[in-house]
Amino acid sequence: MTATNKLNRLFADKKKTLFMAHMIAGYPTMEDSEKVAEALAKGGADIIELQIPFSDPMADGPTIAVASEDALKAGATVAKSLELLKKVAGFGKPIAVMNYTNPVFRYGIPKFVKTIATAGANALIVPDCPFDTEEGGELLSACQEHDIFFVPVVSPGVPEERLKQLAKASRGFVYCTSRQGITGATSRFAKDLENFAVVAKRIFNLPLAVGFGVKSKEDAQSLAKFADIVIAGSVFVNVIKNARPETLEPLVEKVMRELHI
Repeated sequence: MTATNKLNRLFADKKKTLFMAHMIAGYPTMEDSEKVAEALAKGGADIIELQIPFSDPMADGPTIAVASEDALKAGATVAKSLELLKKVAGFGKPIAVMNYTNPVFRYGIPKFVKTIATAGANALIVPDCPFDTEEGGELLSACQEHDIFFVPVVSPGVPEERLKQLAKASRGFVYCTSRQGITGATSRFAKDLENFAVVAKRIFNLPLAVGFGVKSKEDAQSLAKFADIVIAGSVFVNVIKNARPETLEPLVEKVMRELHI
């Protein structure tokens, strides 16, 4: 089965809203982040979003940004994160890799995409790299070559004409932030989010993933009324930050089960 088929089968078999759990490679350590991934998989995550830490994460809120900084201080690198990806793929869940343009460009776009595909990734999310930039075009071509979904990131307020432009090259699913701006900072979702979601689903005709700021089952249920995939990340960082080594896995798994809808 190809990487794309793994996500396509998940979407085709979908009988309920799916849950995508976000984690940071190397947080709190590289070894422990493997345990986090296993706990998320055991707890019922349908998709794991593996973020490679970067020193200037412009789309992330303070919780994720600080965790990324801590991961880098602990020795996380792109190369180590890609090694972790292989291990996370072993837990059997589809994986969306999240990164920023700068580290992908420095690693080498064709090499990066080929490496994540070989390691077991199914999709790539680069929030600061639209399809119609020079780097975005190169990324899109590489993803198409290796059967990886290059996922567009949108938010309420993006004009319909822009959505139509993005939809021309979109495959897999659409990643919608529940607020314009940074991630994870609040659970007060944009008032016009549902209306925007309806428009986005009509234009893209793809599953819609919605997140940023999901902290409770109530938040998840609220988004599940119109989202195909609910995303949560900061809530797991907060659990990890306060967990002792021996309680890390069971706590993450417990929160995952509590959030799942």
